[in-house]
Amino acid sequence: MNNLLYVCSPYRGDTKRNKEYARKLTRTALDNGFVPVTVHLYLTEVTDDEKPEERKRGMAAGMAILENCKYILIGDKYGISEGMKQEIAFAAFKGIVMLYEKDGKTYLISNQKEFKG
Repeated sequence: MNNLLYVCSPYRGDTKRNKEYARKLTRTALDNGFVPVTVHLYLTEVTDDEKPEERKRGMAAGMAILENCKYILIGDKYGISEGMKQEIAFAAFKGIVMLYEKDGKTYLISNQKEFKG
């Protein structure tokens, strides 16, 4: 069974806060039976998000990974960034199941029922 889950949350701006939030979402996904992939926790360690070409390469790598995931966990506590908008649109196009997190649980966006991987 494919329980790969792509964690989608903001990175730019308050990167310290945003990385902490991404770690929280990753932990929630893991605790709920998913195999989380949080590309902005590691790709940003080897690319410079301020350099357009490097950001483009990082986003392309993330999209290739997202394409292989069955789920996307959308963390919008701090808003939806431009990069997230691209990821969400791509996930919708590919039919990837969209989830959100609340109080350490994951829920289907479409019907607000709790969902575990």
